[in-house]
Amino acid sequence: MADFFEDQNNMEEDDDIITLYNEERDCDEDFYHLATLDVDDKWFVVLKPVEELPDIAEDEVLIYEVRDGEDGDVFVAIEDEALLQKVFDEFMAEVESLEDEEGEE
Repeated sequence: MADFFEDQNNMEEDDDIITLYNEERDCDEDFYHLATLDVDDKWFVVLKPVEELPDIAEDEVLIYEVRDGEDGDVFVAIEDEALLQKVFDEFMAEVESLEDEEGEE
């Protein structure tokens, strides 16, 4: 698993980047789009900051529920800790599956 996060530190500028507005810091912040997951018939997105941010550790990811909004997709914070853990576990299962596939090659 550590390899996955190390690989993410070496992502290229042309990788899938999503820009979000941070209301607390009043600025835009860029995130790598790591995954979009379907869990319990809901969609979730997993993001990692492009640049180091003061409130996010180097090995942390952000997970949001994706909902339809008036102007397109809206990322909504997950309040339910059990759901957040379930989505994170699904993400880590996907990461492990990818690492297993790469190890077989």
